[in-house]
Parts: sequence; structure tokens; C-alpha cells
Amino acid sequence: MRTGVWLFPDAPSATLLEAGTAAEAGGLDEFWLGDEGPARDPFAVLAALAMRTERIVLGVGVTNPYLRHPAVTAATMATIHELSGGRSILGIGPGGHLALGPVGLAPTDHLSACRLAMALIRGVLDGRAVDGYAPPRHAMSAPGLPVFVGARGERFNRWASAAADGVFLAGIAPSMLPAAIAWAHSQRPVALSLYVSTLLDERLLEQTRPRMIHAFSNGPDALLAAAGLDRRDTIDAAEALSAGDEAPAARLLPDERLDLVLARGATRVREVLEGLARTYRPASVGIALLGDDPVEQVERAAAALRPLGGDR
Repeated sequence: MRTGVWLFPDAPSATLLEAGTAAEAGGLDEFWLGDEGPARDPFAVLAALAMRTERIVLGVGVTNPYLRHPAVTAATMATIHELSGGRSILGIGPGGHLALGPVGLAPTDHLSACRLAMALIRGVLDGRAVDGYAPPRHAMSAPGLPVFVGARGERFNRWASAAADGVFLAGIAPSMLPAAIAWAHSQRPVALSLYVSTLLDERLLEQTRPRMIHAFSNGPDALLAAAGLDRRDTIDAAEALSAGDEAPAARLLPDERLDLVLARGATRVREVLEGLARTYRPASVGIALLGDDPVEQVERAAAALRPLGGDR
């Protein structure tokens, strides 16, 4: 079983590169970067990391079908796959307000858009013609590149079970994971990458608290019901946070709600991940890291996850 970390791409690019090399040096097996639109570009950072690392798997978790044409997304990730010697995973998903809101996108049928994107991506990676794509002579391909789906809801995970190589389940309340995994295995048992949102340094709790509103504003109805939250309230709080006002999100997230989506401390995250590993035998488990210093957080994560790693 592999272990890894996921990072939000809001640190300077050089810091993200340092975090990626620290992840490999610390014995981790996967390094995922989110794609949040007008933030650091995960593809550029991972391309640079491909040349600075030797073993670690490099993943985008996850990009959406709107901000880049899916054929370009596929070719870009194929390039990283080539540079890394076959060490990459492309994750696609619906995209949330954090990525799409700043450019005024509010799609209404995410699943249809992702179905089309998957077909185009598979065509590019396989080097074959599909509806909407005819390979030119200079086309890039990478038939061995895995494509994962990252989403929280039933429709997406049932589709992923039929169409993807795996699912990247991150930012989901642990109590919601059994249902998501069942959906992801409803057609065929695709690979599972299970990443738990974790705060390893609890001194950062108050500055982290408002950021967790995104887990609810983009989360499934069952999570909102468990928390006793109204989706409109969470969306309004998330938009206020994006505008610089943390107070509405902080008010909505007392500790009892926060603990639905956040594992606090190394001991707690190990307990959660050990339970997931025993029950579901995933391909990988890891930590969706929160905190201001990505390099320090990666080093803490490597120490916390070391007992969970399989044979290297």
C-alpha cells in the first residue's frame, strides 16, 4: 500500500517543489497537487518535479473539464508521464466554486462534461480518434497513464467504477467513505486512493477552521445533513471567505462539525487510515495537508505515515 500527501497549490512554486522532493526523501510514495484555477499551475510544478525526483508518483488531484480543453489536459499530463518515466496519475472531477467561481463559470451538468472529457482524454492517451478528436501526426500519447476520478457524490463514483482506473477520494468525511467506496466498486473494483483531511499541527486550528467550509459547500447532501447545515449558508460563507472575510465560515464550524471532515493530530489520522487500510485494502492512503508551511507539513506527514507504508 502506497502512502502520500495532497497539497493545495497556494504556496510559492519553489516551495511546492521543495515539498515534493521532501515527500520522496521522507519515504512517501505519492505527491498530489490540487488544481484550483487561478493558483499555481499543478502541471507546471509536477513537470519540474518529474526531473527532480526518481520514485514518487506525481498526481493532479483533481483538474476539471472547463478551464483547459481535455485534449490539452491529456497531452500535458502525458508529457509529465514521459518526463517522469511513467510516474504520473491524472485526476479529473467536476471542479468546485473555488476553481470555477473566479472566472464566472457555473456549469449545470458536471457529469456530462466529465464523461465527454474522459472520452477525449482516453482518445489522446491511446492515440486514437474519438468524437471531437482526430490525432494529428505530432500527437502525444501515453496509453499507460492512469486516469482517476475525484468526486464525492454517488453519480460520479458509480460512473468512475465503469470508466476510470481509480478514484481519488479526498476531503470526504470518514463516515461518508463506506458509501463512496461502495459506489466506486459498483461496476468493477477500481483502485482506491483514500486521502483524509488532516491538521498535524493543532496550533493552527483557528486559522484552518474557516478553510474547511469548502468540504461542506462542495460536499454531498448526506454530509450537510449530518452536520445540520444548509448548503446555501455554506456557499455564502465560502464566498465570503474567498473575499477575505473568515468570520461566517468560522461561525458555522464549531469543533463538532469540524471533526466530521478533519482529523486532528498524527495519532488520530493514523487511527483513521489504519482502519481504512484494514477494511478496504486501498492502493494508497494519505493526508490532504493543511497548514502554512508545506515543507514542514510534508515532513510531519512522512513521519506520521511511515508505519503505514508497504514494502518500498
